[in-house]
Amino acid sequence: MSRYLSKYPLLPQHRIEWFLAILFLISPFYLVPSLGGTGFDLPFNITVWVAATLVIAYSVWYFCGQDTLILPANYKGLLALPVGILLAAALAGVEDPITWLFRITYVMAGVIFLFGLFQFRLKNTDRILLLIAIATLLHSVVGILQLFQLPVLSSWITRTDNAIATGVFQQVNVMASFLTTGILISVYLCLRPISYKRLYLRAFLLVTISVATYVMVATGSRVGLLSAILGLLMLLIAYRNQVIKNLKTIIAAFVLIIVASLLAKEGLHQTVDKTYKVVEAQYSDQRASIYRISLDAFTQAPIKGHGIGTFLGQFGLASSKFYHQHPNAKMPSYLTHPHNELLQWAIEGGLLAVLGILTAMFSVLWFAFSYKQQRLIVYLAMLLPITLHTQVELPFYLSSLHWFIWLTLLFVLLNNYAVIKHNSLSSTANKTLRGLTLLLLTISLVFLLQTSRAQQQLYQYISQSQQTPQLDITLSNPYYKTYAQQIVMRSHLHAAIAAEDSEKIIQITSWFETELGKKPELKLFEDVINGYIALGLDQQRCEAINTSLQYYPGNKVLQNLQDECLTIN
Repeated sequence: MSRYLSKYPLLPQHRIEWFLAILFLISPFYLVPSLGGTGFDLPFNITVWVAATLVIAYSVWYFCGQDTLILPANYKGLLALPVGILLAAALAGVEDPITWLFRITYVMAGVIFLFGLFQFRLKNTDRILLLIAIATLLHSVVGILQLFQLPVLSSWITRTDNAIATGVFQQVNVMASFLTTGILISVYLCLRPISYKRLYLRAFLLVTISVATYVMVATGSRVGLLSAILGLLMLLIAYRNQVIKNLKTIIAAFVLIIVASLLAKEGLHQTVDKTYKVVEAQYSDQRASIYRISLDAFTQAPIKGHGIGTFLGQFGLASSKFYHQHPNAKMPSYLTHPHNELLQWAIEGGLLAVLGILTAMFSVLWFAFSYKQQRLIVYLAMLLPITLHTQVELPFYLSSLHWFIWLTLLFVLLNNYAVIKHNSLSSTANKTLRGLTLLLLTISLVFLLQTSRAQQQLYQYISQSQQTPQLDITLSNPYYKTYAQQIVMRSHLHAAIAAEDSEKIIQITSWFETELGKKPELKLFEDVINGYIALGLDQQRCEAINTSLQYYPGNKVLQNLQDECLTIN
């Protein structure tokens, strides 16, 4: 095996590289019909987690057979992130156990994924970067099919009526930040020894750069274009010696980037239009309002936060106070994330979580600048697109692939300066850990398979106008259980209203009121209000409307309903 691979040095040389190839090149292309959303509502995230779970499990298994534990030089700073989040999660309490569990699992799995990669002592990380470059071209081809509405794989790849390149991610900015990351990686690999005397590889990288640039610019994404410009500047300045040595290749790359950008000029026009709107009062006020309200919510519990999963309610209460102070402010009618990851953790985890994140971030920056290596600054440039994206939107909630690519790039940055410690676990402890790893792997894979089936059953139930006879799989799935219960109860409510069954309407409305106590979702308020309308209870209906406006003061429909109540009274 090793002799065979040595003849083909671009192929993965270690099992972990093969697992990463599955993660980057295969797992994101599980494309089945879905209603869209975040997390496992997007089916490709399920298979991404399947592949990532295999990477994590193999890393732990491999570590148990080694005499050493390899850690990044700044591992103490990195560990501040999970420690801060765990402390905040423990101190603030658990109001939404399912959300709490999945958010903590998301973070902890990422930490184990990152630290697990160090155990393999991979000296040549260019092959891993090449995998991401290949993935970039594959996703770019998907974008081309969507932009030109080509009749290829039409039953597999999602199309939109207005020909937008959303890729498998179903969101343009998520697609753009991924492609921008791949463009920077491809430019970097053009300057690396891996592409020396390999004209076919340089040709592949140049094709990837041009196609990915075209699709990225065509998306009209401001975050994609801005991070591309900043990232390329960082790369060229930091790697200027290699740029001079490979001047022809870099000139060719930039000519292709310029040509591709000009061909996608409609996307450039969209970017300019969006940028112009940002400076207009009506557009910028809404984002300013979101940030101001988020800061107000944070100040209500600045140390330990309000608890994971409480953003919706806390943002609603803070927005009500803000709206009464600024009744003419532009506000969103519904929001589940402040479009800034630091603000999200500030509200839910307080200073404990934020300080953990900032400590980890500054430890990486200190590492990169203290070693004074040109490549480290280039690696920071590769991290820029997704990092910048987290400060204006929520890419990690929309695409788990972004999370694991970001962690992989962080590993590439820190890889060459590791701390080696002795594996002090006994033989029995290593065997026990391996057994536990297999058990958790099995449980995880069974859960992910069942979640995939639940997601499809839920999609069929909703898309077929609730003709599916049951939601048995969905109701038994921890991730979808609460949502499925709401859907079932909602259908019962509508049936009871149609049948004028007052007793059943009272029972179901009471159930929805209990759910509102857990999380003040807009749809649940609608259900409660509909129940009271059917019962003819005007006072309770108006009280529910007034309560809903405490969380959604800018909602025009609720405002109109409140005006009706004032007219009646």
